[in-house]
This record gives sequence, C-alpha cells and structure tokens, in this order.
Amino acid sequence: MADHRASARSRIAAAEALAARLPALVLAAQRLAASAAPGRHGRRRAGAGEQFWQYRDVRDGDSPASIDWRRSARGERLYVREREWESVETLVIDVQDHEGMDFTGQTNQPTKRDRALLLALALAALALDGGERVALFGRTPAFGGPGALDRLAAGFMLAASTTPVAGRLALIGDFLAPPEAIAADLARHGAAGRGGVLVQVLDGAECDFPYRGRVLFERRGEAAEDIARAEDIAAAYRARLAAQRDAVIGLAEAARLVPLLHRTDAAPGPALAAIRAGLEPVS
Repeated sequence: MADHRASARSRIAAAEALAARLPALVLAAQRLAASAAPGRHGRRRAGAGEQFWQYRDVRDGDSPASIDWRRSARGERLYVREREWESVETLVIDVQDHEGMDFTGQTNQPTKRDRALLLALALAALALDGGERVALFGRTPAFGGPGALDRLAAGFMLAASTTPVAGRLALIGDFLAPPEAIAADLARHGAAGRGGVLVQVLDGAECDFPYRGRVLFERRGEAAEDIARAEDIAAAYRARLAAQRDAVIGLAEAARLVPLLHRTDAAPGPALAAIRAGLEPVS
C-alpha cells in the first residue's frame, strides 16, 4: 500500500512539473514550427479540390472543358487551370512516457522528454496549419482549428484511456527497451496498418559515452553500478547501443515506419523537417 501511495505521489508530481513547463514548450514549439513553415504550401500537389494551384500547358487527353480559355486567349498556347489536392488527414502522435525520458547528460541540455514534447508540439502546429487534424494516441480525439494546439498540449497530462484515432503515426521516444518489447508496442499502435515515422530521441551522452574514471551509474528502481574505469566499458557500451539502433531501424521498417534519430544536443529544426518529410505520402 505504501509503494502504491508513493507511486501515485510520484505521478502527481510529474504531472504538476509537466503542467508548469507546457506553456513554455508550446511557445517554443510555435516558434520552431514558424521557422520551418512548410505548412500547406510545402505539401501541395495537383488533385481534386477547390483552391487554384497553377496553370500548365494542355496535354493529350485533356478535355476541352478543362482548358482555361480566358487565360489561353492572352497568348498562343492553351492552358489548363489546375486545382490543389485537398483532403483532411489525421496525424496521430505518441511520446513515450517513462522515467528514462527524464534523463539529460548535461545541465545545459534538455531532457529527452522535453525535446520529444517540443518536436511533437511543433509537428502538431505544422500539421494543424496545413489543415490536418491531430490526435494523441489513446489520450485525445482528433483536434483541428483554433485552440487545437493548446488542447493537444493539455492532453499530454492525461493517462491513455481513450480508443486510438485512425491516422498516420509519429512515434517519439528513446526506444531503449528490449527489441521484443518495442515490437509489441508497435503492434499495439497498429503501425503496420498506418505508416508514419519513428523518431528515436537520445541524449548526447548516451550516444557518445564520454565518461572516464570512476563513475556511479544509477537508475531508479535498480541497484547502482559502481564502475572503477568507465573508459574500460566504453567500447562494449557503444557496440550495444549500435545493436539497439539496428534493431529499432529494422523493427520500424518492418512496421512501415520511417526510422529517424535525433540527439538532444543537436538543433531541433532539421529533425522537424525530417519528420515532416517522412510523413509525406508516397506518390
């Protein structure tokens, strides 16, 4: 009973801490999205819709009714007026929620959780600006329109308790669990039937293992490991991380997800652009 109460207090404290950080994260995400700003215009292509996109020369097979005779009368060429492809798509975002996501190797670097949330919120802002609807997997319905980003941000404080919405996936986390656990999680998300991206967010220290000398490695819920010479295990650690990365890539590709890697000591802008590119429909 005591352990249960302690766990409940820990969850409440974590939720309160997240609530305090969310306004700043939303503002940072909006700025990041504005700097990327592909929005609708970065996703344009010809198709069924009402918005004018461009003129093009007439081609064999175009019907006389498709020719814009007013535009064509200005010169000696015939033009077809193309409309922009439009459809309301749904993006479903999920950010891993476990204690390991609170790790940061340096005080001047964000935690993996905060960087993952920043990318998730910026991605949501871009999708909403592009006319899409966005949901948090198992946490919220699909939102769109004014106020949707704030509602999604608040959704990160909710426990997963709703039926997941259909749509393309953006899964963001460190994916350091055993491969069989990751495979089960991708199956739970129905990734193979959805497609999308899997973004592995790792701390720079996790990638580089810069430790030397005597180091005490601690992980909540596990016994601390006292290493006399950290450099002696560096090569084995890096090999193990590389094997984990290979496993994550293989599992993502098998589940029709584009695998991406982002380090928290790198700028988030290129990662956001890569995520958007990975979510583009295959033509």
